[in-house]
Amino acid sequence: MRRVLVVTVLTALALGVAVSGMSLAAAPRSVTRTRVERVPRFGHVFLIIGENTSLSQDTARKTPYLVSHLKPHGAWLTDYFGIHGGSLSDYVAMTSGQFQRCDANDAFPYNVNTGKPICAQRIDNLFHQLDRAHISWTEWNESMPNPCAFFDTGTDWAKNIYTTHHNPAVYYDDIEGDRYSENFHQAPKRECIHRVIGTGTTGPNDMSAFDAALGKGHMAHFNMVIPNGCQQGHDPCGANRLRQFDAFLRREVPRIEASPSFKTNGLILITYDEWGDSTPHNHRVAFLALGPQVHPGVYRHGRFSHYSLLRTLEDGFGITHHLRHAATAPPINQIWKH
Repeated sequence: MRRVLVVTVLTALALGVAVSGMSLAAAPRSVTRTRVERVPRFGHVFLIIGENTSLSQDTARKTPYLVSHLKPHGAWLTDYFGIHGGSLSDYVAMTSGQFQRCDANDAFPYNVNTGKPICAQRIDNLFHQLDRAHISWTEWNESMPNPCAFFDTGTDWAKNIYTTHHNPAVYYDDIEGDRYSENFHQAPKRECIHRVIGTGTTGPNDMSAFDAALGKGHMAHFNMVIPNGCQQGHDPCGANRLRQFDAFLRREVPRIEASPSFKTNGLILITYDEWGDSTPHNHRVAFLALGPQVHPGVYRHGRFSHYSLLRTLEDGFGITHHLRHAATAPPINQIWKH
């Protein structure tokens, strides 16, 4: 099997192949590893984010593709936690190692009428770290009406909901632009226009641009993939919301693995921003890593969080300066083959 990182959804079933030499019926085994491994060097990483789902809600009945077809062949963490329980605060936490009060309120980055900043932040972040390390990145946002958009659009019935507070990159001044100056109506930075982009049109569930780039192998080294509000499972858009994200994974993961960009060191990371609204006291969310670098199994030891995810990404991309709480968070370093 090719190299994959955090929670991924391999469509081995659709491809008709076994993963890592195991049959799809194989049960995941519990793994206890006493030796702490280093985080390997990453190639192309695909981090896919679902919405508002506790670990206990991911079951073979509710999310069959994730649990029955991916979990047995990946590293599944049983003690991985969201940070705050608000969308923006968790997205910002996993990309900057902290969050602020405005993040907890899911505020817009700018005032819709004046353009003045509300939650735009002068804070270092993973995207800027990758820039300094000369590592390419793209944040893919499904149903985004234009590159670097920072206002909500779409509807449930049209299945094209774009939500700004699910898009962390537009909140960072060194990515989107410095709106603290008097010239707050200035255009976004060129980088934001070229790297914070849509996955296709605003048509329902359109991933055509993302899929085309995959087919050509024109992918950045770090890809943050944010489905729209329907496919993330945030809104019940005419179907069971948990099944919506499961269907997204079933469709897109095989395309990622088939991409020339994936090759032998690709990683797919899948997790959720926060726990489910129906279980507010259960802060565990699913975290799965799949790929050639990953030692499959259910990992019941160690306590990890979105800060650990950030720390692991920094380590895997060779970034030695760790942001805020990522500096003290344990890296996810027991799941790798060496």
